[in-house]
Amino acid sequence: MLSEYVVEIFEYMKQLEVAAMPNPQYMDSQKELKWHMRDILIDWLIDIHNKFRLLPETLYLAVNIIDRFLSLRVVSLVKLQLVGITSMFIAAKYEEVIAPSIKNFIYMADGGYTEEEIQKAERYVLSVLDYNLQYPSSMSFLRRCSKAENYNIQTRTLAKYLMEISLVDHHFLDVLPSQVAAAGLYLARRMLDQGPWDANLTHYSGYTEEVIEPVSEMMIEYLKRPVKHEAFYKKYSSKKFMKASCFVKEWMGRHYDM
Repeated sequence: MLSEYVVEIFEYMKQLEVAAMPNPQYMDSQKELKWHMRDILIDWLIDIHNKFRLLPETLYLAVNIIDRFLSLRVVSLVKLQLVGITSMFIAAKYEEVIAPSIKNFIYMADGGYTEEEIQKAERYVLSVLDYNLQYPSSMSFLRRCSKAENYNIQTRTLAKYLMEISLVDHHFLDVLPSQVAAAGLYLARRMLDQGPWDANLTHYSGYTEEVIEPVSEMMIEYLKRPVKHEAFYKKYSSKKFMKASCFVKEWMGRHYDM
C-alpha cells in the first residue's frame, strides 16, 4: 500500500528538509561561541549516542535541533553543553521507542545539571523551535538510495560513516540531507570500486553525479586532515561498523598525499 505513494513521500521529504535547514552563518551572531566549539560538542554527543545505542535518526535530529536553536538564539559558552544534552534528550524522546531517562543524561553530563534545569531547557528549546521536530535526516534518504543497489551492507556502513562527517564538520550546514546521503553513497561506492553512478542511482537519489561530486569532495577534504573528532573516529573503528573509519583512513593514504 505504502509503495503506491513512494514518489509523493519522497517529494514531501524534500520539502521538509529545506524547511528544517539551519542558518549556515549563525555563528556570526554568537558572541562567545566559535565553530570549533560546536564541532567538539557534536563529537561529545556522538560518544553519548553510541554509549546509549540509540537510533541514527536520534543523533541527526539532535544535531539539527542544536543548529536550528543556535540559528535563532544567542547562547553563552557555559550554556552550550546544556543545549547539547537537552537536544539529545528531546531527540531521543521523539525517535526512540524507549528513550534513556533524564537521570541517564544527567550522568553522562557528569552531574553538571539538575533534572529541573534540563526540563526547563527542554521547554525553552521546543518553544523557540515552535515545537516543530519534523526533520528527514540523511539516513532517511540513504534508505531510498540503497534500494538502487539492493541494500549492500558494506556500502551502506561506509556511507553512514561518510555521511556522519556532515554532523561534526560545520561546513556542511548548507548542504541538504538528501545531498549528503547521495554523496556518502557515491564516495562509498568509489572507495569500494563498485562502478559508475548510473541512471538507477540517479533516479533513487534524485541527483546526478555532477551535483553530488562536489559534496563528496568536501568529505575528502575532511578526511585529509588529521583525526580531530576522536569519538566519531573510534565509533566507526569498531567491528559493529565494520571498521569503516580504519578502512577509509587506509584508502585515503593510498590515494592522497597525506
